[in-house]
Amino acid sequence: MEVQPTVSGLIITFNEEKNIQEILENFNFCDEIIVVDSFSTDKTVAIASQNPKVKIISNQFEDFTKQRNIALDAAKNDWVLFLDGDERITPELRQEILDELRKPQKKYAYYFY
Repeated sequence: MEVQPTVSGLIITFNEEKNIQEILENFNFCDEIIVVDSFSTDKTVAIASQNPKVKIISNQFEDFTKQRNIALDAAKNDWVLFLDGDERITPELRQEILDELRKPQKKYAYYFY
């Protein structure tokens, strides 16, 4: 049986109702999804909360670093994947991420364009 790497999907949001469902679908291989929302006034939180993997944290936006650190602190896994509202990963990138995390020798961090 192949061991599935555990990954936390992280996103900071504000009024992302047009994007949130597609982002959550990109995180379908993650075993948890952390959404740090800056008190959206649209349906972002309602849409995200329908996904059983999602944990929503509401925090007033001060700066991107603080929001990202809140998401990192909430993540339970060693591996995290940050996406912005306008970013998507391809199925090929998803597979590459999983393949890399299955290797016995891993880097400390990865980035992609």
